[in-house]
Amino acid sequence: MEGIFAAWGRILAGYTPALSIEITRECPLRCPGCYAYGDDHLGGDVTLRQVRDFKGQELIDGVIALVDRHRPLHLSVVGGEPLVRYRELNTLLPILAERGIHVQLVTSAVRAIPPEWHGLPRLSIVVSIDGLQPEHDARRAPATYDRILRHITGHQITVHCTITRQQSSRPGYIEEFIRFWSVRPEVQKVWVSLYTPQIGEVSAERLRPADRDRDLSAR
Repeated sequence: MEGIFAAWGRILAGYTPALSIEITRECPLRCPGCYAYGDDHLGGDVTLRQVRDFKGQELIDGVIALVDRHRPLHLSVVGGEPLVRYRELNTLLPILAERGIHVQLVTSAVRAIPPEWHGLPRLSIVVSIDGLQPEHDARRAPATYDRILRHITGHQITVHCTITRQQSSRPGYIEEFIRFWSVRPEVQKVWVSLYTPQIGEVSAERLRPADRDRDLSAR
């Protein structure tokens, strides 16, 4: 309840309670369905390939400046792959924790999660996993199951899976996925969401109305 009042106070004062920062455009993965490099991802006037990445102290100072300007209660750190900038995050995350900001960092766990992040207050690490091992490893190499299991050791994480048509069409697939990850000692939560296509997209990932109805009724 205290957090709700704090959020409303920020909103009424003209501040943004939640902020998402794409900390880098770099990513070693090339996942089907990724829209990051699409023409409209940044609003249509410029594409991600035309944007310059910040690094080092310039990146650290830029993130702190955004936090000072918007004063969020919750900050989502995404990419690209945020772990590409793990050195800068080693400096940023303790600063944000000291300021009482809740940080959600979304990663593929393609790189090892630094051990010094374990136990940082108000830090949530979310690992994106695209289904069971055969499908995930084919889609998200080099962020394979073997790497993920190795790189999350010693941490507490949330697993997130985006349900695509391929997963939805196999009976029991999602339940099997949840069973596999929910028993892992590192996993605190398992989140699932339905694949959301871009406007006009026609692909094998896209859920049909019948797929959505089946997935929602299964929950």
